[in-house]
Amino acid sequence: MASAAEASPARGQQGNTTSKTITDTIVGEHTHTIVGYSLIKGIGDGEPIASERFSVGGHEWVLLFYPDGKRSSSSDPQLGPGDAVAMHHAAAAVPPPGMIMGAAAGGPPVPALPHGAGAGGAGAAGGGAAAAAGGGDGDGAGAAPAAAGGAAAGAPGAIMPGQHHGHPGLPAAAAALQLARMAPPGRRDTTNEYAALFVALIGEGPNPQGVVNTNEGKVVRAFHRFTLVDQTGQGRDLTKGRTREAGAVKISCARQDPNARNCHGYRKFVKRNILEDPARGFLANDTIIIKYTIELVVSSGGALSRSSNGPSKAELIKVPPPSIGKDLGELFYSGQNSDYVIVVDQDGEQEEIKVHRMLLESRSPFFRGMLESNMAEAQQGRYVVRDMLAPVVKAVLHFIYTDQLPEEHEGTNLEVAMAQHLLAAADMYQLTRLRRICERRLCESVDVETAATTLALAEQNHAEELKRVCLDFVSRHLAAVMQTDGYRHMTRSCPSLQAELLQVIASTGAAAAAAAAGHERAHGVHRGHPQHVRRLEEGSDERRVRQRRGE
Repeated sequence: MASAAEASPARGQQGNTTSKTITDTIVGEHTHTIVGYSLIKGIGDGEPIASERFSVGGHEWVLLFYPDGKRSSSSDPQLGPGDAVAMHHAAAAVPPPGMIMGAAAGGPPVPALPHGAGAGGAGAAGGGAAAAAGGGDGDGAGAAPAAAGGAAAGAPGAIMPGQHHGHPGLPAAAAALQLARMAPPGRRDTTNEYAALFVALIGEGPNPQGVVNTNEGKVVRAFHRFTLVDQTGQGRDLTKGRTREAGAVKISCARQDPNARNCHGYRKFVKRNILEDPARGFLANDTIIIKYTIELVVSSGGALSRSSNGPSKAELIKVPPPSIGKDLGELFYSGQNSDYVIVVDQDGEQEEIKVHRMLLESRSPFFRGMLESNMAEAQQGRYVVRDMLAPVVKAVLHFIYTDQLPEEHEGTNLEVAMAQHLLAAADMYQLTRLRRICERRLCESVDVETAATTLALAEQNHAEELKRVCLDFVSRHLAAVMQTDGYRHMTRSCPSLQAELLQVIASTGAAAAAAAAGHERAHGVHRGHPQHVRRLEEGSDERRVRQRRGE
């Protein structure tokens, strides 16, 4: 037998270890259809039409289409920290129209120079402001470095903060603010020849993937591809996107990293005359279709990887949704291995429906009590329904098997008449969830014509929430409701409801009277209006005098 020293590695010897990091992409696609293009033209520069939010890789995204383009700094969704400070100081002391603010704190406004007057004129400053908006094609709309003043740096003769050039220390932000003030109010620039298209990262789910921690905050990296679809079917789509050679775009999560864009796209995505050219096929029936594809870069493995950076093992295996309702529904319609019969008798015509006794007992207290007793229905294996229509009975049985109504009666497809029949059935067979579904649908349809009938139905079938809603409605529209046939039916079938209705009206009136009295006290006596008090007293004296005269 080998000794312990012989079995173990020699002292100082290290075992070989390996590790691996895997970087791949998660691909997602979203199609956004814009109907009514002619109606959104003229919405203005920097005004987007947004898609619904969609999720890729645990992040929420939204497409932003700018029919009139996007080139003004006012439309940027994000400013860098320097911009926020500069704009704050620029707005702190707004000069009168035609004047430009001095740079020094408390400095007096100075007259604005004419357009193009000198290197430090407003025209140069305006060029800097336009560039600060990030006007390059393919830029992120919120690229902080571009907005922070890189524009003014790139424009010859542009005035930088603290620079004395004709006017001492004029900030670029103040120049942009001045130009904005000089624009006619209420007008929107629609002269941009390009339509713009961007995608924005707007939120995170519980398990975001591809998140990279930087010194400035969390970012994700992705490749984006935007496609304007040729609707003629000839495949002449217009596509712009980031190539692998150019590298992935870094997008900030919750705008934490000022060096990362919070959105990406193209200010010059497509010329508007090309978009609107019928021969191109991009605009058909006043509709455009935009397809967006994202490849989100995801890495896993390595000491610096977070567990959320890659898909978890649970996510690698897609678990199908529960299907027991669907399976039991198929069992109901097939009648396989059925052991009980429901007979619908309508004017002597009978229709048999095969069911499973165990399911009836487990789902309905009514059937459980009946089938566990010595009643004839339990002994004969048949239950005859005479006071319900066959479609109603089938819908109830479908609900007993699947816990939901048939598709043709789901949601707003549930007609009011069917909801009334199903409410009565739910009360009889003690199906609480079905009762609530019918109550909700009938509450949505209460109006002057149906309120009284629905109130009587709620009273007869123990639908307390529906009854409360109907009582409130009738009390507020009593004069109109009293003219309907439904009200006359209610008074005959449920006379006790009249007393309850009077109670509701009385309590509502009492509450209103109390509120009015409180208002009168608060605004009359307590505020000390002697004339108002005198009028009340004079009115009382007049009533007393009249009463004495009558006597």
